[in-house]
Amino acid sequence: MELPAEEIAEKEIASDGIPVFAQNTAALRTSWPEWLTLTFYAAILAAAIPCHEPWADEAQAWQLARNLSLPDLFRTYIRYEGSPGLWHFLLWALNRAHISYTGIHWACGLIAFASAALLIFASPLPRALRLTLPFTYFLLFQYAIVARSYVLAPLLLFLVAWCWKKSPFTLAILLGLLANVAIHAATISAGLAVVYTIEQFRAGNPKSIPHRRKLLACAAILLAFYAFSIWTAKPPHDIAFKTSPGPFFISLALRLVELSRPIGLAIPFWIAIAVWFASRRVLLYLLPAAFCAGFCAVVYGNWWHVGLLYPLLISLLWITWPRLVEASSRASRWGNAALAAMFGLQILWAGYALAFDHFHAFSPDPAAAAFLRPFVNHGDTIALTYADADSTNAFDGTGILPYFDHNIYINQRYPFWWWSSQDTTEDTFNQLLPTHPRLVVVEAVFKGKRDHIPLDGPKYQSILQAGYTYTTAFCGTMPERLAPGLTNCHVIFEFPGATTAATPSAPATRAR
Repeated sequence: MELPAEEIAEKEIASDGIPVFAQNTAALRTSWPEWLTLTFYAAILAAAIPCHEPWADEAQAWQLARNLSLPDLFRTYIRYEGSPGLWHFLLWALNRAHISYTGIHWACGLIAFASAALLIFASPLPRALRLTLPFTYFLLFQYAIVARSYVLAPLLLFLVAWCWKKSPFTLAILLGLLANVAIHAATISAGLAVVYTIEQFRAGNPKSIPHRRKLLACAAILLAFYAFSIWTAKPPHDIAFKTSPGPFFISLALRLVELSRPIGLAIPFWIAIAVWFASRRVLLYLLPAAFCAGFCAVVYGNWWHVGLLYPLLISLLWITWPRLVEASSRASRWGNAALAAMFGLQILWAGYALAFDHFHAFSPDPAAAAFLRPFVNHGDTIALTYADADSTNAFDGTGILPYFDHNIYINQRYPFWWWSSQDTTEDTFNQLLPTHPRLVVVEAVFKGKRDHIPLDGPKYQSILQAGYTYTTAFCGTMPERLAPGLTNCHVIFEFPGATTAATPSAPATRAR
């Protein structure tokens, strides 16, 4: 039954007497910069994702999720990764939904898009900040295009900031999920939980019995998440890699510097941020950053781990902004200048990374897989090893495996790298080399970009002396800040005595 014209007109009038259509039109007119920014952000992701070659760390998590059941994944093998399992569970679900290895990067793009949308439209930060932050390095590249667990961190941190003054149950669940993203994120989650608890006590909320019960229930939920994270990530006794960061305070300083190199910007940046927060008596909110940096100093932290401090800082600004805007003019100037320097540097990093990833191979894995495919289809044997001088294991060979439906290496036990001291990949290689596998793939790692492979190392010489000839090498380099970072190469040797159904050709990297 059709409604009368008068009733339709009433439904189209908002409670304040302004037509809904007019309100929506006015909202679009005032928020067009936000929509334009989000569209531009999505366009950059859409252009950059197809150009990105995933590397071994991205492949390792995919291979674990692809080849293991959930019980085996969580009870045994994730423990060797030194990480909780939220990301692996997501990959497991995507794999069972028939999402391809390429498709996971589009899933990461969607997660990053959601993070940017939340930041742009929901945060209380000034428009200039909201429209600038999505184009900084960690939000546009490292935690958006590179398919690793850290892509979940900005979204969860921004949701934490959004819900900070809302439901404590929702906040407990978000902090619990954050703790299951990565161990470094778990330290941030713990710091945020401590800050929230202190905030509640200062407000006197636990004095109310109903509120106290609610907070205790939230604490139980959060502790359950933490217990699961610890249970999943607890390393086994035979884990193969151990780190020695060095003296605590030296390591701590190095980790903080990682976020805003060069060092001339790092120290003033953190001093300015601390002074700004202290001027409004919210210095306590920097505790999660101290937790994460301290963990990196004691255990381990690469620069993409320390980069978690960056979305954390955004979320802390989000939470404390109403009080920060009341800071003294001098403290505000220092804080704003520090943020401007940081954001400008991060935008430069993002531009460099995107351009580098577009014009250079981020990873050698897709090209090497294409080269090896005819050999694999013909049933030729392939052995995996590493260059003695530059590597400590053949882990990077894992990056090739997602492009095949089975493990292609005859000397590797699993279709993923087993970070165990019981791994026999190298011992088996030494036993099989005299039997002359058709191909040998040697993993080599260098600092900076390489245009040649030095074949004078002991591993290369032993392979050449066994009758092999150097065929080609595929190399990929990760951009790091404003320069090439680590280069990983798949160096391929062929035993000349056998023939294949089709011998592929590829541009050879120069060898010396």
